[in-house]
Amino acid sequence: MSNTEKSRRPAPEESKIQDYIRGCLVGGAVGDALGYPVEFYSEEQIFRRYGRAGITAYTLDGATHKALISDDTQMTLFTATGILVRDTREAMRGVPHNPRNFVAAAYLDWLFTQQHGFEERNTRDWRQSWLLDVPELYSRRAPGNTCLSALTHWETCKRLPGDYLTQRLNRSKGCGGVMRVAPMGLRPYRFADFAAIDAEGAQLAAITHSHSLGWLPAAALVHIIRRAVYFRHAMTLKEIVLEAVQTVCRLYSTDENIDAFHRLMKTAVALSENDDDDLTNIHRLGEGWVAEEALAIAVYCALKYQNSFSRAVIAAVNHNGDSDSTGAVTGNIVGAWLGFGKIDNKWKKDLELYDIILELADDLFSGCPMDEYSDNYDEAWASKYLDMRRPQASADEPATQLRLVMGDITTLRDVEAIVNAANRSLLGGGGVDGAIHRAAGPGLYEECKTLGGCETGEAKITKGYNLPCRYVIHTVGPVWEGGGRNEAELLESCYCNSLKVAMQHGVRTVAFPSISTGAYGYPVEQAAEIAVKAVTAFIKQHPGALDRVDFVLFGQWGYEVYKQLLDKRQLEQIVNSSAFDRLNRMLRNGENK
Repeated sequence: MSNTEKSRRPAPEESKIQDYIRGCLVGGAVGDALGYPVEFYSEEQIFRRYGRAGITAYTLDGATHKALISDDTQMTLFTATGILVRDTREAMRGVPHNPRNFVAAAYLDWLFTQQHGFEERNTRDWRQSWLLDVPELYSRRAPGNTCLSALTHWETCKRLPGDYLTQRLNRSKGCGGVMRVAPMGLRPYRFADFAAIDAEGAQLAAITHSHSLGWLPAAALVHIIRRAVYFRHAMTLKEIVLEAVQTVCRLYSTDENIDAFHRLMKTAVALSENDDDDLTNIHRLGEGWVAEEALAIAVYCALKYQNSFSRAVIAAVNHNGDSDSTGAVTGNIVGAWLGFGKIDNKWKKDLELYDIILELADDLFSGCPMDEYSDNYDEAWASKYLDMRRPQASADEPATQLRLVMGDITTLRDVEAIVNAANRSLLGGGGVDGAIHRAAGPGLYEECKTLGGCETGEAKITKGYNLPCRYVIHTVGPVWEGGGRNEAELLESCYCNSLKVAMQHGVRTVAFPSISTGAYGYPVEQAAEIAVKAVTAFIKQHPGALDRVDFVLFGQWGYEVYKQLLDKRQLEQIVNSSAFDRLNRMLRNGENK
């Protein structure tokens, strides 16, 4: 049987399309996260550090214990939200628009995340993406200068252009355009021909990269993904790639660089069928810093290893060039071809923003559930794609639950992180601190030695080791000296900084002991009031960021003090709720229903 016959597949059933969409979006993030740690490594450095096979597994971040995504996946997610905002506007208002300016506006939100902190998100007067409410996206992961400068230009314009191919900002053909356009191929647009969707892919890349070799590959990538996800029929992946190249060459036949693009793509296809080693073949294609080389390397790896997601992305990142971008585009293609179910679980575990990526993939699959002619209303969808806000519970039903627990904090199994009332050395002590170190085992002590201690009121995070929880957040409470040495402010900082660390690491359930009320002598009643007030204020300032915060007390006296404070808070919430106002109006007006 020939390689072509082996790789033929039936047309996808509707039930498989979601799997392909998930595969494409998650696959791109996997390739990105695998390649990001070695993006600026030479091959010699890669093989010296990771062995002869190169990097073959995630390098987890020491602080978050996640495989970090780079700007490639960040911008891909903003591309998806721009497209979905456009589709929602059309569904609700019946007026079709090109996705390009909705996506450009979403990119301006991404630019905001690169220039500001998460706590500043509500200062942005006009937003186009609910991703502004995702704290992890405010991390700078080697963003490309061309993307930053081009978007800074568009930020100053009063009106975005209708055609980015003719509005040349630069001569850049970097891979920053092609690396982010995959979502354009993940909506069906069943009544649009391939050339129109391919052209829109080119427009999305041209928002920041004006050289035609910066946007021609984007058009081809969108074609490959759309055909693989929705319309593959009995085509092989090689046939899909060749069709994409031919379509783009017809569409832009007069472009001065079309022949160079065509030659390189034909070379990538041919190399995928020889017996030379991957590095030799990749060297013949380039390093991937420019868009045509990035796509060529991705096509080579995807075709060579089209039946193995892992082999494809590993080959795509172990070279001298732009490893995260070549890995991301390879992951997009092979993920769309094989589907989410064929991606090994090891790549899904510990991937940063995994849940957000899946959520956007599923939104791309389902499309807007509302339209202007029906009464159907989806509150979560409207929040994301009409109000541009991450969905939250209503004010009467707080998004974050406060729970009171009496027992041993080291035994909690339903929280992601527990807080340790540590000393400044972080190397263990008495009380809760000693109990946590004993339960966690020697690994915690070894990691704490690398942290350089911690100042009073600050917080640092480690793994949980032998504890049931995933993380330990260490904070140093103040010693009670009568209340005149800023003890209250420092204690409040312990709670606030611990929750900030939790939020920055994607932790949504946290358990606190009663900080400073043991050997440090802080009066329990005062400490409890500060704790509840600080946590409540943090929740109000960061709605939806946490699912639950526990206060864990070891003795009955402390438990009763906290219970009175939490009961009082609950009563205040009821009295101040809109439901209570409605009830008062009904009683005042003599209504019985």
